[in-house]
Order: sequence, then C-alpha cells, then structure tokens
Amino acid sequence: MSATCSSFSGVNRLSGSSEIACRSLRSWRGMSAMSNTADMSATCSSFSGVNRLSGSSEIAENPLVTKVRRHQSHLPTDQKLPVDGNQETDDGDDDRGGPKMLEQLKLRVLSKDEHFVVLNKGPDERMDGAFDVTLEKALARDFPEIEKFRWIHQLDFATSGVLVVGATKEATATGCRLFREKQVQKEYLAVVRVRGHLPFNPANSVDKCGVPAKACTFSKLGLLIQDMEEMERLRNQQRGTRTHQKMPGYPRGARHGPNLFTMEQARLLRESQGDSRAELTFTKMSWHDLTKEEKDAYTEKAKADKQRFLREFSEFLSQEKVRLARKRKYECLDREDSEEANEPVAYIFDAPIIEPHRSTGVFRMQVGTDTNTSAKQSTTIAFVLGHAVYEGEPVTKVLLRPLNGRRHQLRLHLAHHGFPITGDVTYGSQEDEAPRMMLHAWRIWLRGRPADQVCILLLLCC
Repeated sequence: MSATCSSFSGVNRLSGSSEIACRSLRSWRGMSAMSNTADMSATCSSFSGVNRLSGSSEIAENPLVTKVRRHQSHLPTDQKLPVDGNQETDDGDDDRGGPKMLEQLKLRVLSKDEHFVVLNKGPDERMDGAFDVTLEKALARDFPEIEKFRWIHQLDFATSGVLVVGATKEATATGCRLFREKQVQKEYLAVVRVRGHLPFNPANSVDKCGVPAKACTFSKLGLLIQDMEEMERLRNQQRGTRTHQKMPGYPRGARHGPNLFTMEQARLLRESQGDSRAELTFTKMSWHDLTKEEKDAYTEKAKADKQRFLREFSEFLSQEKVRLARKRKYECLDREDSEEANEPVAYIFDAPIIEPHRSTGVFRMQVGTDTNTSAKQSTTIAFVLGHAVYEGEPVTKVLLRPLNGRRHQLRLHLAHHGFPITGDVTYGSQEDEAPRMMLHAWRIWLRGRPADQVCILLLLCC
C-alpha cells in the first residue's frame, strides 16, 4: 500500500547528484546481496524552489518580541510569558506554531482501512495532550464511528510526515509489536545548515580534529545494519555469545549478594588453619542466617560489582564494534573495478544518547559516551541528496535512516556533528528564522507475518 503527500516547499532546485537520492524502495537489509543499485527506483523529488519563504524576510519592529513569540508558539496561551508592555501574547500572523483553533486543523489522510488510519502530519501539530488543538481531537471529530484511536509511534511536534494510527486495539498491538521486533523501517528527509555544503562523499568531510566522517558504501549497508542490531541486542541482554565469552577482554560476570557471601566462605575455608572459631562458624552459616545489616553489606558490594560489569561490558562492545569495522571495511568496495565503483556512500552517525530524568526538567537529549551505562547506543545513516542556497546561506538536503528509535535522535546526531537541521531552535541556533523545522518523515515500512492483519505496509510521503 502506498500513498503520497507534499513535503517541504521553498528551496531552490538542488544541484549535484540528486539522482542518487532515495533509490531504496526495498529494504536496506538486503543491500549486501544486491548487484546493482540502479535497479531501485528513484521516487524522491527535490525541494521545489528555495526562494525566500513568504513572510520569512519581514523584519518586526522589535525582533526580540518576534523571537519570543515564535519560541513560545507550542505553549497554551495561559502559559506564555508576556512579551511586551501590553501583556500581549497572541501570535497574530506568526506562521509558526500550527493551527490555533481545532477547526483550522485539517487532517491529510494518506490511507484508511478497518485497521489503520495513516496521516500526513503537518509541522507544529500536536498529537495529543491538554491542548485545544491536537490530532487526537481532530481524528475524533472526523471519524466519530471509530471508538478510540491509539498511537503506534510518535513524531515530534515540529516534525511533519507519515504517521500511522491504530483504529483497533488488535491492529495497534500488532503495530507496536512490529516496532519492538524491529520490523519497522523509517526514512526522513531534512535540510541541514553547515559551513559550505556537506560533501556527497563522507571522505571529504572532517570533524574539528581533522578525522574523516564514518562512512559505509551503499552495497554494505545491509551488513552494517546487521552488525549494529547485533551490538544492540548484546547490549540489551548484557550477555555476549559463547564466541564473545572466549575472547580476551570479555568481562567477568556480575555477582549477586548470596554469591559474594558464598565466595567469601570458600576463601576463608581455603585460608583457615582451623584455629579461629569465628571463621569456622562463619563458614557453616547460610545466607538466611545473616542479619539484615550483613545482607545489606553484601548487597551493596553486589551493586558495585554490577556497575563494574556494565562498565567493562560497554568497553568490550566498543572494542568489538571497532574490530568489526576493521574487518568489514564498510567504507570500501570489495572490488574497486566493480560495477558499483560509483555507488553512493553514506555518513554513519553513532553517538550514544542520554535521556535526562524527568525530574530534572531538561528537555534536550544529550550525547554520552560508550562507557556511560545510562547512554543508549544510537546509529543514524545519512545520504547527501543535493545542495542549495536558502536565505543566502548554503544548505544540504539529506536522506536519513535511524536504526534506533531514540527521542530526538536525528536532530541530536546532526547537530552534534555540526549539521543542525534548518529551523531547529532546540539543537541548532535560536536565531534561526526559518518558518518551520525542516525534518519530514518520508517513508515507513511495517513488515508483519502472514498471520498478522498487516503483512507489508509501505507508506510514502514525498
């Protein structure tokens, strides 16, 4: 099943090899076995006109007032701070912030059946919450015959694109299970700002330290995805395979409180000469004979040992990832004289992500390190589609494929590597005057078993 919708508007025709864009109508997992990337259809259109968007070039009498209003556009009226002496908080003609009344929110339906409703979500539209204007309320308004809609996945407030909504409890359960089992694949389009243009080939892009960007050839993406998913599985299960356990550097497993108690008894038995009644008495005790204070002491030791194991296991996985990269040589072709010598090369962004605890009140996600046990491994694949100029500054259009579903993953990864998404005032510049964040959910695949209500669902937003 396929559907189409409109994406960004207002950008010059992109130059360069935009014909390499979006060729992947089939799953990227099968790329390693493909012999010719030209077999895949080019289905993505470039941005239509990067002229100045209407209204974006207007200068307000007080730029600070305009900036504050734009940054508060997602808040209910009663929660906005006054921005001038008249206590005026109405956005007026400000385009950013989405519809102000429920009647203004028009649903763009890509597909609908008895199981799913698929929407083309607009930018700055809330999915739900204690607001007057939400997609949830618009769905109830337009489809009163459906008792309750249930979310299968989420899109950020400022992100536009394809959104799959469950119309029944059974269909929602199936969709959520496919997400858990990693049977869902998503692709996004974005416009990023960077000094100059982001090169088509990652080999021509270096970071502040002069290190080339991580890369992977198109034909090896399936292999890369397979390896990254295996690394995530090992990290989640906190246990390597038997092959891993035989490797040098594999950490010793964590011990629990009773295990530590038994180990100490065995040590005393080995060291005891039979002349210490206290030690002999201790060796004959069981875990249940210990007092609460004694048990707590072993429990604290066990917690420390658990942290030691997690830290060492994370270091082991980092070393394993480096070893696989050297072995696979993702960025190189198997044969330089092959038919795919000119195939596209993807950027690989794999910075771990930390989600601040809700009690901190921090909204922004953070980049962690591989040794940080609270950081979740995250990988994003990016292809450069073309270059353009927007508001007198160079911009680059990219195709993004997240291998994980971390909150704000695409926005954080791009900003962390110096390529913030145009219009993203959270991770980019707060001085960005773009009328919207230019991130669009372009395609989604839901691949179920034959017994599922949805076997293969392909939805396209371009």
